[in-house]
Amino acid sequence: MDSAATVGAILRTINDQTVVRPYGDGLLVDLPLTYGDGDVVRVLVEPMGAGFRVSDRAVAATQLAMAGVNVGAGRPAEAFAETVRSAGLSGVNAAPGELATFGVPEDLGRMVLDVAQASMRAEQLRWLAVRQTLTRFPDRVVDRVKSWAGSRQVQREAPLALRSGRKRQVTLRVSSNDRSAYIQAVSSRDRDQAAEHCYYIFDLSDVPKENRIAALDGDRADWPSEIVSELASVGDVEFFADPLSLERQLDKLVPPPHAALQR
Repeated sequence: MDSAATVGAILRTINDQTVVRPYGDGLLVDLPLTYGDGDVVRVLVEPMGAGFRVSDRAVAATQLAMAGVNVGAGRPAEAFAETVRSAGLSGVNAAPGELATFGVPEDLGRMVLDVAQASMRAEQLRWLAVRQTLTRFPDRVVDRVKSWAGSRQVQREAPLALRSGRKRQVTLRVSSNDRSAYIQAVSSRDRDQAAEHCYYIFDLSDVPKENRIAALDGDRADWPSEIVSELASVGDVEFFADPLSLERQLDKLVPPPHAALQR
């Protein structure tokens, strides 16, 4: 057997199946690896100072949360922390549940593999999920926001003021001090009806447009551009499958109490 030729063939295959594309100031790297559900393992590489920050964008933690595994407490939290520890990740600037590390350019390849492998191991904790009935999409939105909100107030089925003086309910409201954001969950089941309901109450709302968020089930590819455009005309549109996008938008609108005090 020609060892050099064999190694070359293996490395070429791995190289050909690795896809790198620009994303903001950084790069998204799709690796020839998959999670348990078949989704490709993808990491984000961002320039940071004299080196690079690599993260899984909390994909593993998000998938665990959607499977009903709470990595913030109990056995799942211990297992998740052990995954981070054993991988030797620095956790620089990591959001809750995000697997991240930082290093010099010479170590970038190793860091990409370290984060990818840690994310795969963490995602395997889905087997700790307690068997339960299918959770409605609005409930999943509420659970996700509650796990992020901390000391911020979360009110389910919150009243939304209309220009007429009437009030209609939205999925939830997040508030802190004098700032609030209103979220309407838009399920992929009965898609047209859910989108039309969201458009109707947001269009009649007395709340500023930037404080209204339509949380759509799935990702952008799951929704016709016409529906997305319609909802974007009456509020901000976030996709539930996009890790941390909803949380980041809420952080802008309703900063944590300590962040608000620093303004």
